[in-house]
Formats: sequence, C-alpha cells, structure tokens
Amino acid sequence: MRKISIFSTILLFLFCTGCVPSNMSHIKDSENVLISVNKKVGSLTFLNLDDLHKVTDWNLNRDVSGAVLLQNGEDIAVYHPTNPKIDIYHLSTGDHVDSWNAGTGITNIISLKSNQVIAVTNGKKNNITFFNRKGKVLKKIKIGRNPISMVEDTIHHKLYVSLFNERKVIGINLDGFKIEQTIEVPYTSVGLLLNKDSSELFVGGHGNGEVENENVKVYSTITGKQQKTLHTPLMPISFFQNEDGLFTIAHGTNQIYKLNPNVVNQTKFIEVGSNPYTAIGFKHTAYAASYDLNKLYQINTTTMKIEKEVAVGRGPFQLLLREGIRHD
Repeated sequence: MRKISIFSTILLFLFCTGCVPSNMSHIKDSENVLISVNKKVGSLTFLNLDDLHKVTDWNLNRDVSGAVLLQNGEDIAVYHPTNPKIDIYHLSTGDHVDSWNAGTGITNIISLKSNQVIAVTNGKKNNITFFNRKGKVLKKIKIGRNPISMVEDTIHHKLYVSLFNERKVIGINLDGFKIEQTIEVPYTSVGLLLNKDSSELFVGGHGNGEVENENVKVYSTITGKQQKTLHTPLMPISFFQNEDGLFTIAHGTNQIYKLNPNVVNQTKFIEVGSNPYTAIGFKHTAYAASYDLNKLYQINTTTMKIEKEVAVGRGPFQLLLREGIRHD
C-alpha cells in the first residue's frame, strides 16, 4: 500500500511539474532582434538583425496570432482571438510577467505613443479598449463590425481603425477617446498606413468571394475624400515603410510593391514565397515572411532584390523589430 502511495505521489509530482511553464531563453537588452510570430505552432522566433542567425525560439504553449512590443521593447504581449488573455513576457528574462483580460475576439493590438496607452480591437464585441501600461482599462468604445487594422496619427493624436465588415474607417481622437471622423471605404478593407505628414491615409483590402481587390485607395485625412487609386494586384492587405518609401504586400500574387503615389499602375515589385501576410521595413531593407514556406526574406528595397532567406517557425503571421535598448 505504501509503495502505491509513493508511486502515486511521484506521478502527481511529474504531472504538476509538466504543467508549470518554464522560463524562455532571455533576449539581451542590447540586441537588435527581428521577431517572427508563428501562428501554426504558437511560438516566437528571434533572429539577430545583423546576420539573421536564430537567437532562440519561444514555445508559448498557447495559440498566438499576433504580438506587440511594450515598454519601449522591454516586454512583448501576445494574443489570439480564441483566447481572452493577453499574455506579457519580459524579454531580458523570458519570464511571464502579466496577463490582461480582454475577452475573446481580439483582432489586433498596437502600442500608442500618444498618452502611452495600448489599443485592443475586438471583432466579437465590435469595440476597441484602451489600456494603460499596467493593464488597467481606460476606455471602451463601440465602433462597428469587426475592427481590424489600426494606425496612429502622432501629429494629430488620432487613431484610425478599419471595420472589415463595414464600409468605414473610424478616426478616434486620443485626447478624449472620442470618435470624430468616419471615412467611407470599400467592404473588407484591411491594412492602413499614413504618409509622413499624416495628410494621406493609404487603405488596402482583401475583397470578397465575388470581387477581389486590386487597388490601394488613398484618402485625404482632412476631407475624408478619396484622392488616388494605386493599382497593385492582387489583394494589397498590409503596408510598411522605410527610407526607400512606402510598400504594400499584394497577398494574392505573393508580391511586394514599392509604391509611387503619383501614378495609377504600380510597376516596381518583387515576388516572395507563397502566402505573405507580413513585412517590416528598416533603413534600406525589408523583411517579409512566407506563411506557407515558413521562411523569412531579406530584401534590398533600393534594388528590389532578395538578399537572404532563412527559416523561422511554422506559419509566420506577423513580424516585429526590437531595436536594442541602450542604457548609457
């Protein structure tokens, strides 16, 4: 009887030990890292920005569809629409340091420079919630069906949010968290970008089952009226910029376009691996990921040539760039 009891105790200990998440490998404060959010496996891949060698993988043991850097890059928060929790990890220690309850249906999170708050959109509740840096809810606003893309206007302290299932982009004043503008856009609009002086809003889109989107629409942020159409077939779903200009991912053709806002038909592009959802710019370089091939591509955006390919985790869905934190 005593042997059975001891054996049961050992099994219970081993079981409980397996339930406790171990700390992830730490990321040095001084290190410039590119972070791939791998949706198929719920992991993060950290790559050294200088040569793209793998620093480490974090297996988070939870579903992850996106992430955001907090505290000037000291922390990272991860989320998924099926999980009500936003989990926050400290990069320099690998510790899980906090969880915020935002409810199921999270579609996007960004860290805002205005007021140092975090904005969280929810496609199930059709709202946006503003948190402070400690996870306290500052304001909730009902804004419409399936809010998804966000971009901050730091000049006018405003946040633009696209509604995937409505013909709207909403402008929210960040000083009082009030809706003050509505711009009419096509259905299934996704991907937002502002030009340098925030006078123009670039809006991408996926299209629906009957009509696929082939254009980037450009709107005046002053009047809300459409000013330009940039032909970028097919499905321009996201944007990024660097010192070489503005770019969009044409998801349907696996192409990245360097945008010329002065012409309709865009001709400068490069093809990457299948199903690119995400890319990010830095100086004269872009980094793009193939969701199907589990690869990252380093692109010279001056020449529009691929310079390097490296493997990341399965299903790279988002890329983040954390520049090293200096303590001088």
